[in-house]
Amino acid sequence: MAKVFADDFVVGYTGSDPYLVYMGNTVYDTGGNNNGYLDPGESADFTSTLINIGGANLTNLNTTLYSSDSYITITDNTGFFGSLPVDSIKENTNDPYTISANASAPNGHHAEFMLLADADGGFVDTTYFILCIGQDVPTDTGRYFAYHSGGPHTHSPAFNWVAIDTTQSVYAGISLDLMDNQNAVVNLPFTFTYYGVDYTRVTVGSNGFIAMDSTGDVDWTNSRIPLPDGPPRMIAPFWCDLDPGNSGAPSDIYWYYDQPNNRFIIEYFQVEHWPSGSNETFEVILYDPAYYPTPTGDGEIVVQYLLPLQGTTGTIGIENSTETVGIEYYYNELYTAWAAPITAEFAIKYTTYDPTQPGISEYDDPSTVSTIQLHAQPNPFTHQTNIRYAIPDSRYTAQKPKLNIYDASGRLVRSIDLGSWIIDHESVITWNGTDQSEREVPDGVYFVYLEAGQQQTRAKIILVR
Repeated sequence: MAKVFADDFVVGYTGSDPYLVYMGNTVYDTGGNNNGYLDPGESADFTSTLINIGGANLTNLNTTLYSSDSYITITDNTGFFGSLPVDSIKENTNDPYTISANASAPNGHHAEFMLLADADGGFVDTTYFILCIGQDVPTDTGRYFAYHSGGPHTHSPAFNWVAIDTTQSVYAGISLDLMDNQNAVVNLPFTFTYYGVDYTRVTVGSNGFIAMDSTGDVDWTNSRIPLPDGPPRMIAPFWCDLDPGNSGAPSDIYWYYDQPNNRFIIEYFQVEHWPSGSNETFEVILYDPAYYPTPTGDGEIVVQYLLPLQGTTGTIGIENSTETVGIEYYYNELYTAWAAPITAEFAIKYTTYDPTQPGISEYDDPSTVSTIQLHAQPNPFTHQTNIRYAIPDSRYTAQKPKLNIYDASGRLVRSIDLGSWIIDHESVITWNGTDQSEREVPDGVYFVYLEAGQQQTRAKIILVR
């Protein structure tokens, strides 16, 4: 017998028997962080909301909650509703269930539950529903996911602005010199895979969108995503009526290839948002999939906002080539479910890692200052690489440092015993591209983590056999 989930019920039932419909659930985590979610490591009261749309009343309605999910523990699985007359709605607030989520549960994990209901007269009904542990993230069909800075997920990005405009000199961005309602096609320095298709060039639109390959569509009237309007293959950092050629303003759109970090950057710098007259500053970063692998091979995208949105009209998200699949993060003052409002120094990361996949961040936490050093040479390497590290602070002598190697998915490949390490000057260990059982690991990107006391740093290495 197929499982019937909570939103699969029949609308407009006209029979003479009771017909129970599961309307939803509520988490009461007042004993936890009180955010309304069942977060990892948290215990909470939990209720169901039911409606009787049938032709007869329900009396002595009782429910029993079950879950076989390994991350879920149910300590009180019964919820008594009492009477539920025809067309009435009730929540078991007087007799809630009590559930808890294991501390090791990934944020965004979907746990399946079964609710068994019984009442007088031999009434029995069963429904299934999904509860998200912690916070979920916006997604399309499950290919791309959108993570925001400050979020609880492994893939939540850290804001790290890369200025490529003429106000600085570190990264010499190239001006596209775009005027109102204009596009420019730029050749990419690497092949970027987007929704399963490889692209070697990108169209940069003055109206706040980027489209893979070439398009002449300069559409300044934003719409919903996905929708067959505007350019296909679109990345929309802020699709709206923008004018980078505003007379007398230092506005422009720039691009820059950051070769050492294998990323391509496009910055919209102080472009006017019509008709507000305010200036928007944001950027899009495309990461070379050859160096930043994902489960599907699609490239990762990070969009950063230096300032809050200055105008409310606009669309933020991504869309495939047929304009049938995409993520709408924001549309005309409306944020999609699980999206966080955009503030100053805010980032959104689009990646095909789902919330339950650990992955690896290759950036140190920008809020910490590390005095330990780590690098590998040669890199890339074929047979072996020398991993050099230095721990200049002698306070770590009481706690042995840890050095671990992970693959791009976040799986631990090798834990290396540093033995009698030496403090205050550089030490070297050699890795020959094998796992803990001395088996050769495949080609690809790996991450070396060095942890000493409260500090840690990391290095990306590439194995090419």
